[in-house]
Amino acid sequence: MSAANPNKKKIVYKDRIVSHDDGEGNWLVSYADMMTLLFGFFVIVSAFSKPDTEKLEKLKKETSKSMGVKYEKPNEALSNSLEVVLKSLNLEKEVEIKNTDEGISIISKGTLFFDSGSTDLKPQAKELMSKISDSLANSAKNFKVVVEGHTDDAPIVSDRFPSNWELSASRASTVVRLMESKGFPHEQLRPSGLADTEPVAENLNPDNTPNIDGRAQNRRIVIRVLKQLPERMKPSIKK
Repeated sequence: MSAANPNKKKIVYKDRIVSHDDGEGNWLVSYADMMTLLFGFFVIVSAFSKPDTEKLEKLKKETSKSMGVKYEKPNEALSNSLEVVLKSLNLEKEVEIKNTDEGISIISKGTLFFDSGSTDLKPQAKELMSKISDSLANSAKNFKVVVEGHTDDAPIVSDRFPSNWELSASRASTVVRLMESKGFPHEQLRPSGLADTEPVAENLNPDNTPNIDGRAQNRRIVIRVLKQLPERMKPSIKK
């Protein structure tokens, strides 16, 4: 039982005794109102905020470093399983796995996937994508997959493909269709044809002759396994 407040006074009003505490408790009402309003404000802010997974991972990395704790890269188990797939097919030099704060990138030369001007997957590429698709379908169920088709700057001469835009988009769609046939959810896949807009090497030598090695690097397929889609790829209408 709590002790009585020594400052509390009793005031006799007609036939009733009314307790009075000299106003010490009045500030609690305002304080409680303020805390309620602040709580409501932060609830609303949280509801409308969009978490940036890349920034969160960077924060975790810096926090671990400052506290002397080992930082574990996100999705390291998935990345390791994909490395095992590459080794089983002896494709470590043809395909690169990058583990980033956003997710995982699988980068392959286009010459491994397609013949020049073709959108038919080569047998070795089919086998690779079948195994990769199985790994992703089992281990990356809540992830989004963006498949990028890239070309070099050499114009394509074809009745089927008027330009490298159509060629790169069709190649990306071919890979996406294979992944979908292996059980990866339709709504989590995005094909993207980027033509020659994002080269990773020079297409031409300093004397303006074709750079054979550079063009081979630029003709590539990039599969990005992401925790969340870039803003430009998110649907504008929710189901």
